[in-house]
Amino acid sequence: MKYETEQALRVKSLVMDVMEELMKDEGERSAQELKQLSELFSRCICDLVNVYTNTSEDHEMTLKGTVIKAKIGYNLMKPSSKMVGKE
Repeated sequence: MKYETEQALRVKSLVMDVMEELMKDEGERSAQELKQLSELFSRCICDLVNVYTNTSEDHEMTLKGTVIKAKIGYNLMKPSSKMVGKE
């Protein structure tokens, strides 16, 4: 499988996990978290378009950065491990 395809599928997997988490009724997300999430995934879309339209000069670096952005978005959606009883 081509490197570009593997990385795009990795981004898709992370995005699907985030969508699943968003659809759950558990927990509420702050407007700031949702804003950060939408910015990260918007940037991922732009990166992928640049790679597949050949407007990106270094596909490998662009895709690595795209996966990192998707991972950051995924981590934003994870339930935070808050310390109970600690203030």
